[in-house]
Amino acid sequence: MTFAFAETLPVDRLCTLFNAAFADYVPPMVLMPAILEMKLRRDGTHLAVSPLAVYQNEPAGFILNGIGIWQGQTTAYNGGTGVVPEARGKALTQRLYAFCLPMLKEHGVTQCLLEVIQENTRALGIYERLGFEVPRTFHVFRHSKADLHWHSHAPQEVSFHQVTFLKWPLYQTFWDVEPSWQHHTAAIDRSAAYVQVVEAHVLGECVGYGIVYLTTGAIAQLAVAPAWRRKGVGQALLQQLVSVTPSPVVSVINVDERGESLLTFLRGRKMPELPGQFEMLWQV
Repeated sequence: MTFAFAETLPVDRLCTLFNAAFADYVPPMVLMPAILEMKLRRDGTHLAVSPLAVYQNEPAGFILNGIGIWQGQTTAYNGGTGVVPEARGKALTQRLYAFCLPMLKEHGVTQCLLEVIQENTRALGIYERLGFEVPRTFHVFRHSKADLHWHSHAPQEVSFHQVTFLKWPLYQTFWDVEPSWQHHTAAIDRSAAYVQVVEAHVLGECVGYGIVYLTTGAIAQLAVAPAWRRKGVGQALLQQLVSVTPSPVVSVINVDERGESLLTFLRGRKMPELPGQFEMLWQV
């Protein structure tokens, strides 16, 4: 087993490796190169610090590391750890981190961040032994557009506008909890070419907004000003987002368990939950 960095691996070969590593995942993950490229941009991935394991002269494992600021610290975000079946059982996750940590620290990294599916007890144990701890618990939703449940209340005084300029100082006043790394402000800014932003306006004032990744149907953010909740604005925004994505399904991932308003809203749309995730943080 040898180790290198993924900067020399073309995206199509990286995609083949990613799909081989996650083919037996629950649920299975299969990406097209264009979707992986979008993910790398969104996550702020730096392939020059993303370690690659080579087994029998073939890429066999990886960690996709993004670098950015999280809670005031320079942070390495793990956007995916994967190992092909034939190379498992060799403590590769630990070895990949041991290989890349010196390089990450050279870039000023003081902490590592990731999410792991709660039911993936093996991966959870590996990360805990490395030193990761759980600051937050996330819920995950995914549903076909055709089967979403809508209530009958439609706001009459609200208009909806597709916009390109992101008003983060305003939008953040609508938040109850902070988004995860891959849907936070920096991630949206990095991947703005892939999203559509819709605002809800009353008398020219923005009272809510939503952001969807057009290709995948992933709802990155959805928030309504507290004074305008329970008036049908959130549902109308979600309907707008659903209408602009060609994807037959929509998903909302990494909803903080403390975000009771959004959780209640999504459950009211009869959107089923998938296994949730833990956010994990490691001070290095």
